[in-house]
Amino acid sequence: MLDKMAFFVYVIRYGSISSAARKFNVSVSAGSRWLQELEQHFGTTLCHRSNRLLEATQAGQTLYEEFSPLVDSAERISRQLEDFQDSEKGQINIACTPVYANHYLMDKLAEYSKRNPKVTFNINVTPWALDHASSSDIMITANAHFQGYREKDLMLVKRELMNCPFTVVASPQYLSLHGSPTKPEELRNHACLVATTLTGSNDWIFRQAEENLILKVPKTIEVNDSDLLLSGALKGAGIAYLPQFVVEEAVAKGDLITLLNEYETSLWSLNLYYHAPQKASPVAIKFKEFLLHG
Repeated sequence: MLDKMAFFVYVIRYGSISSAARKFNVSVSAGSRWLQELEQHFGTTLCHRSNRLLEATQAGQTLYEEFSPLVDSAERISRQLEDFQDSEKGQINIACTPVYANHYLMDKLAEYSKRNPKVTFNINVTPWALDHASSSDIMITANAHFQGYREKDLMLVKRELMNCPFTVVASPQYLSLHGSPTKPEELRNHACLVATTLTGSNDWIFRQAEENLILKVPKTIEVNDSDLLLSGALKGAGIAYLPQFVVEEAVAKGDLITLLNEYETSLWSLNLYYHAPQKASPVAIKFKEFLLHG
């Protein structure tokens, strides 16, 4: 029965029976049967299913809240026993923002795998990596900082991997048709390419003479991938506000022109989040150290 209760916890965490079944390496039909047996055991409905959505009932929420910490503790103990004094094998679950995954992560994994062939990886590429903290060993995500910015408190350890300013760019073709803005306010009259996963909203930050200007720009095209946004800027679709490292090659080739250079912008920061040592597996700790110092 404890296994079925643990299965129910992951049904609620993942929002579906099929996802929980994959984690437990059972068929969806077996997982559904486990859930039915659990409800029969307790004599009450634990979750409602409608339109492919699954939500816990009041009884199910109570079971989830009370039993979830025990599931985490049991899995942590299991990992520690399986990997006791052995950081050379095991699986590492990584939730990673697309910009790091596209530009850096695979090179890191290839290098690490050559040295550690018994380590396997499960990569979830998502702009919302921190939302997967309960099922990931390592989270790599980015955000925009400006003066006065405060990050929410998290029960995770945070280390910065890199940072750079944002840069306003457009293609020569776009500028020849629409002209170049000379001050941030003029961006309201331009096509703007927006990635809310980079900046948190369609607010672009500019700073001059110790004053911050928070400008809400038009969402002409909105995506959640900086490389797709870069492609849009290169094709003349509009003006983009992107981390400097993303655009520097295109700027050097003359394919993009930097704009509003007399203004400071937000600072784009890429961060590594991981669980405290007492909660992390040895294999995840070793890989974390490689990312930070390797």
